[in-house]
Amino acid sequence: MSEALKGKRILLGVSGSIAAIKAPRIAALLKSEGAEVFCAMTESARQFVSADEMSVATETETITAVFAGQPSPGPRIQEAVALSTWHVHLARSADAMLIAPCSASMIGKLRSAIYGDPVALVAASLPRWTPLVLAPAMDEEMWLQPAVQESLAWLRGHGALQIGPVKGRLASGLIGMGRMPEPEDIVREFATLIGNERDLLAGKRVLITGGPTYEPIDAVRFLGNRSSGKMAAALAMAARRMGAEVTLIMGPTAIRTDGLAKRIDIETAEEMLAAVRAKLPNADIVIMNAAVSDFAPEETLTSKMKKRETDGDLLIKLKRTPDILSEIAHAKRAGQIVVGFALEKGEGSEAYARGKLTEKNLDMIVLNDMAESGAGFGHDTNKVTIFTRDGDAKSLPLLSKDACAVEILRHVAQVNKE
Repeated sequence: MSEALKGKRILLGVSGSIAAIKAPRIAALLKSEGAEVFCAMTESARQFVSADEMSVATETETITAVFAGQPSPGPRIQEAVALSTWHVHLARSADAMLIAPCSASMIGKLRSAIYGDPVALVAASLPRWTPLVLAPAMDEEMWLQPAVQESLAWLRGHGALQIGPVKGRLASGLIGMGRMPEPEDIVREFATLIGNERDLLAGKRVLITGGPTYEPIDAVRFLGNRSSGKMAAALAMAARRMGAEVTLIMGPTAIRTDGLAKRIDIETAEEMLAAVRAKLPNADIVIMNAAVSDFAPEETLTSKMKKRETDGDLLIKLKRTPDILSEIAHAKRAGQIVVGFALEKGEGSEAYARGKLTEKNLDMIVLNDMAESGAGFGHDTNKVTIFTRDGDAKSLPLLSKDACAVEILRHVAQVNKE
């Protein structure tokens, strides 16, 4: 039994997707891990699984309506639950909420503050510090709809966590993205996401860099990379949930981090260095996740370079950008922890990461091997290996970036204790 879920009060929301047939199994697995489970269902979810089935699986009465006599969520709040405010007290009593499956309609409702069903109503009543975990499930074309992707990105930017979906056989019979992971995988990752780490970094000031840097060539062109900033945002969220005060220095990215951290937006490597230097003295932990450009044009034109003004091929002379990680790590004070990242591909990656750990005076380094499927820039998943100064190494399986961030910060907290 995982200690992460033992004794936890979990709210399980079930929305209208054929994947709702897996909900009783999810509830049973949560129970087997020692959690106390309460279920709320939408009307459309009941087309696939009955409230009675969910009640049997959770051993509590299932909530199926917004305004109806609702069951008491337990002795801790027995007297406080009333007909019109049951959702407030139930949400405040919870350690986390999992919506599995989370349909496209549910994603849209949560984004648009439409709380006309018991699942959305309870989710909206969660305190900001209570994890809300979504497990989307739908057909591929629906999953790819811009409205769904934009709504989900907004929810993640405001604190929601996500498990899946994965590519596989869909209800339509087609193979594609949108399948909800199997119940065992959902419960395992859910346990990783919510963990027992609410106070693991309490009182710590964490400085995180993320995203790419853009080094201008002229008024419209630049040298850059494909970093999305997703990993940095996930680290910021995980650190906040563990009780830290977070400052995020972010390169150009569309990732929203409203409410997660004090955010400083920069563009170039030089700007990032200046921002890190300014915030470094007050940081207890520094996590250098940004993909900083190694080179920048030696000269930058203030206007747009015209093709007709060049004779033949164009040569751009490059200069090295500052090694921010090395400078910061070598200047760290006693007790300050600096974590670096290494993005490599294939054979020799581990040796390079270990060498970088020593050479740059890091306390920990996270190797992201681009040769692994689902890892690298742009993905919602990551597969990393964590190395520490004592020679320890831990390879993680393919995880969502949210779960990966939790694992990384667990290691950071352990290093901090030492």
